[in-house]
Amino acid sequence: NNQQQQQQQHSPPKASLIVVNHVGFAELLYLASRDGCCFVSKAENRSLPVIGRVAEVMQCIFVDRGDTTQHGGGGAATSSPTSKSTTTKTMEDILERAQAEPGTWPPLALCPEGTTTTGHCLIQMRTGAFTPGLPVQPVMARVPFSPIHGYDPSFSAVPIVQHVLLLMTQPMNHLHITHLNVYTPNDDEKKDAKLFANNVRQRMADVVGYPTYNLTFFDKLPYERSEQQRELGRNRWMEKNGGVLPTPPVFSQDAFGTPLESAKSK
Repeated sequence: NNQQQQQQQHSPPKASLIVVNHVGFAELLYLASRDGCCFVSKAENRSLPVIGRVAEVMQCIFVDRGDTTQHGGGGAATSSPTSKSTTTKTMEDILERAQAEPGTWPPLALCPEGTTTTGHCLIQMRTGAFTPGLPVQPVMARVPFSPIHGYDPSFSAVPIVQHVLLLMTQPMNHLHITHLNVYTPNDDEKKDAKLFANNVRQRMADVVGYPTYNLTFFDKLPYERSEQQRELGRNRWMEKNGGVLPTPPVFSQDAFGTPLESAKSK
């Protein structure tokens, strides 16, 4: 009995949720194949041919990213009709799966940034994964890229069909995954989901040497292909900055620290 108690005391904490930065398709396929994960997915994916049906079968939670009523602008679930607010439904779905007995649901993975990035940084994380105040498993995904070596495998702001076709033109695409130690929130983080999210983001960024920016999904919209999305993004930017569009960050290196200007001159 004493040995069992000692083993339990020294056993590592188990994570209820997986949080991963979002650079494209590869990290999602990796987590689905390795851990059998389902995901919190944007509502638009539900209407995609094949992908939408697969996501439903995987028991994903669908989220309206345009709904900023959730804590930290986390989006609202649209997984099923309900008289409750969609924000409440989102948190109930996440909490139910996080607290369920192992095997009841597939493991739940979330991309708390709420959108894909170019893989040079981490942007602001929404708080849906952190509001339950439970341990999380941070995972960092990186995709090697140099401007002279081919197509950028990160899915930043290009049409999905074009992105997939260009990925297929490359002999191979690489994905580097780093599993961090399970992050168990302290009492302050359990009470403050935003603090919890920021601290997890900083831990993830420190491991790979990424900068962090307080940018969101709405800051990315001005670069999207759709004029409607670009206009929405410009309006949100101006609301946040007193009618002035901020200067977007300029990156001097790729996801693995290679200076971009040096790479271009080779």
